[in-house]
Amino acid sequence: MIFQTAPNIALQTNAPGLGVVMLLVSLLGNAEFYLAIIPVILWCYDKTLGLRLLLLCSIIVAINAALKLLFHAPRPYWIDADVTAFASETSFGMPSAAAQVSLAFLGYIGAWFRKTPVWIICCALIIFVGIARMYLGVHFLGDILTGWIFALVILLVFLRYENPAATWFLQKPVPVRILLALGASCAFILLSQMIVFSYGSWQVPAEWSALAFAQTQELINPTSLKDTLLAAGVLFGAAAGAGISAEYIPYCVDGTWSQKATRYFAGIIVLAVLWVALSAATKSPGLFGYGMTYFRAALAGVWVTVGAPLLFLKLGLMTSEGKTQSLY
Repeated sequence: MIFQTAPNIALQTNAPGLGVVMLLVSLLGNAEFYLAIIPVILWCYDKTLGLRLLLLCSIIVAINAALKLLFHAPRPYWIDADVTAFASETSFGMPSAAAQVSLAFLGYIGAWFRKTPVWIICCALIIFVGIARMYLGVHFLGDILTGWIFALVILLVFLRYENPAATWFLQKPVPVRILLALGASCAFILLSQMIVFSYGSWQVPAEWSALAFAQTQELINPTSLKDTLLAAGVLFGAAAGAGISAEYIPYCVDGTWSQKATRYFAGIIVLAVLWVALSAATKSPGLFGYGMTYFRAALAGVWVTVGAPLLFLKLGLMTSEGKTQSLY
């Protein structure tokens, strides 16, 4: 039942006209959405919370990309024409990335603040994201449940080891920190590539591609490594950038509301320009497109953790503080 389309059809039939609303709710599970939201926390509220959320989400997306390739399961609208596709997805379906990312992000927020109202809001949003993804026709109930399970396990491990891992990381010289970040990033890429190699002669069924294209007019490409490269790139840029920033440009997020607003809008505009400017290159075929996907993501991670804070310090929008021995 949890991997059948009946729940999707029931949601769409019994609650018609909610496609736009569900698309908006679904943003809470979009990795690029968090790339725009986390800088608010990192630059304007609490840099420790912001950085750890950035690293956690990068790890979650990288693991999710590998798991999708491992299970290579279809999405509801790929196999049943009775399911309306309110959104188009080109990757495999299980586990749900939206379910994983939203639970990890909101679960960490809940664990950070440890307030009952915060937990209630976070849990409600996590459930709404799962329902939205089913309504949109892009995930089975089973995809959502497996996404939550994997996210919960990863979140618990992250919460258990984040402090000792950060201390160990910052005890290393800066060049070693950069190499460690690169090694972790490359490990995720290698894992996903090995999974694809393990397919042998298996190919995506033509029926999946045909049904998906019939509804969305978009070709699916579920064996692509671009999701892995995006997450791995952000992970490298963020971790390496954090290692550099902690040593050479430690900063304080305190300031006036106008300073914080200026920080965010200036920083996010530069990030958006970089992201959009390199977008066409990431769509190039072959290794060049893969390389640019990784480069763009890594550049975004470096900008968020090093480039933007350095700019804010130069412009007097931030003040510096002494070296820190935590991330941050």
